[in-house]
Amino acid sequence: MKKFLVLFLIFFISSGDTYADISKLKVDGRIRYFSTLVDNLGKDYDSARPGPVLDLHFTYPISQKLLIKNLNYFVNYNDTTSGDETMNIEINQRLALMYINKGTVIAPYLKMVNHDKNPSKQVDNSHKGIYLEQFFNKDRSVSFDYREELSDGSLLAGVRYGQRVFDLKYKNKNLFNLLDKPIHFELGYAEGVNLRGVKSLIFTSDITKSLEVTVKYVDNMGKGPIGSTNLAQNRNFIVTEIGYKF
Repeated sequence: MKKFLVLFLIFFISSGDTYADISKLKVDGRIRYFSTLVDNLGKDYDSARPGPVLDLHFTYPISQKLLIKNLNYFVNYNDTTSGDETMNIEINQRLALMYINKGTVIAPYLKMVNHDKNPSKQVDNSHKGIYLEQFFNKDRSVSFDYREELSDGSLLAGVRYGQRVFDLKYKNKNLFNLLDKPIHFELGYAEGVNLRGVKSLIFTSDITKSLEVTVKYVDNMGKGPIGSTNLAQNRNFIVTEIGYKF
């Protein structure tokens, strides 16, 4: 987190008119509560117990087509998988340089995952990656996300897992209406080397401008010497989320 803050400080201070630059910064976020704390990539944070997540994102436009995007996800949970240590907070951060032109999005990025306590099995990690998205119209798009690890965080019993991760999604906003409320749809497949492949089916409804409800099905399929024999990497979940956008 400190590295990202330093990057933003350097960027803003380097400008001749700091206050004008800061005024362009857009902040948005969500507070979400999960019935089962499982993310869209199949990660089970807390042995299938409920929990909250805070999304806090910053966008800074450089030009009409180029912007800096900083994505932050704060997960509050009581870890039961890392021995005697207890990790209460995970901070998942991404800093991207995003180019947008005629429905095409290209965004190289750096990503870090940090915990308030990092046990001996080393769960903190960092990645470099690229995000691509093509919009067919204002509601439909296909995205592809690929990243490679830069650290030694994903290493267990001498076997590296999740060193390379890809995530493919089809998104369709306003797929249909239910009780006069729009339903948004997302179909995804993601895979981390030696860990798992994940199929996901997600429906989200906007109850109000700020309140949303999500139902998703997550199908984990363990891969490689670590995931194929690990029950935790082969579990399926049906999850509901309630989110408040601000």
